[in-house]
Amino acid sequence: MARIRKSELHRLEYGSFIVLNLLRTPLTRDQILERFSRIGAHFGIRTPKVGTPAHSGLLQGVDFDLRRLSELGLVVTDEQGRYCLTEQGIEEAGKTEAGLEKAASRIRSLVSSAETASKVSVVVNVLLSALKLSVGLLFNSVALLADGFDNLIDVLSATAVFFGIKYNRELYSTAFIVVMMLGTAVWIGYESISRIVRPEVVDTGALLIAAAVFSGALCYVMSVYQHLVGKRSGSLSLVSQSVDSRNHVVYAAAVLAGIIFARFGIFIVDSLVGLAVAIVILKSAYDLSTEVFKMARGGELDLSSFGREYEKVLGKHRKGYFRAWTLLSLRDVRTREAIVSRFNSSFATEDLPVVSHFGLSLWREFDLENELDSLLKELSDEGLMTVEDGEYRLTAKGRRALNKRLWYQRFVEP
Repeated sequence: MARIRKSELHRLEYGSFIVLNLLRTPLTRDQILERFSRIGAHFGIRTPKVGTPAHSGLLQGVDFDLRRLSELGLVVTDEQGRYCLTEQGIEEAGKTEAGLEKAASRIRSLVSSAETASKVSVVVNVLLSALKLSVGLLFNSVALLADGFDNLIDVLSATAVFFGIKYNRELYSTAFIVVMMLGTAVWIGYESISRIVRPEVVDTGALLIAAAVFSGALCYVMSVYQHLVGKRSGSLSLVSQSVDSRNHVVYAAAVLAGIIFARFGIFIVDSLVGLAVAIVILKSAYDLSTEVFKMARGGELDLSSFGREYEKVLGKHRKGYFRAWTLLSLRDVRTREAIVSRFNSSFATEDLPVVSHFGLSLWREFDLENELDSLLKELSDEGLMTVEDGEYRLTAKGRRALNKRLWYQRFVEP
């Protein structure tokens, strides 16, 4: 049989996902569609509701790709109506999986390796400091210059973090970050007070605004990234850097405020922004120094106090999805054990491509035991379910709430 061109399989909308699933086990059309629902559930997103144009489009796309895969000689159907890979299909699916695993390995290193994150931090801070200092000098903005010099210090800090992680000396690298933050705060504070006493004209141009917006957005992404990897790897140094990156987001917003006032000839606001930057840095340095002193005295590292906004948003989204999923499950199961069993089968990752490769699931490290008990109590208190002799049953109010939710959201049906 002639070999297919490399691009033919990957041009299909769902072709790669289908063959990756069939590489694990033969599947019927309905089982393939169920895999699409499951992968959506891992990210807490809705899948098209049955009967909607979007769902019809999904069915047509899957059917088209299955026919095309058959024409290419990659899949055949067995006596039970299941789709199976041919020898050529197994070969092509193996290549696809090898490429996916290669990409996944890089992503896992990027989001889990503290050493990799520290390298990324060095590069990003070099770019940010060059951008802010050049634009700040061009437009005579003390706020942007202050932020740029802080980023320049962050280059040294990120380098120290890299070596601290590499040689297992994170306490020293974190202490270095704190010292640098204190020094930066003193310098920025001095320059800002000097400008308040002797105000200077600040230019306001589109490039200055663009620099502030771009740096703020990039710093927010870096802050989330450093915090995520820092918590996963237990790195205080990276969490410390995430705090500093988050401060830069505030600085960017403050710089924009200074630019707006400067357009009306009120230049002192730019200097006040620089002073506010210094105060924020001092506060962050103090918070981090308390953790450093605790660890220096032999205390255990506790990163729970370094929570972030994205964690709250993610937690709220996950709780809302799990709440509706639990209501849906209570249509068919009655006991806590049955709910746990259904959860484990519905959100298993081992047999699901992409999720198993990248490990990026909303339910990663989800504390089902604690979440379920509190949620069941909440549903009972709201009158959505009743509990009798250890059995759970939906009330009429619970069914109405579930139907309302299912109007726009379809959940995994185990």
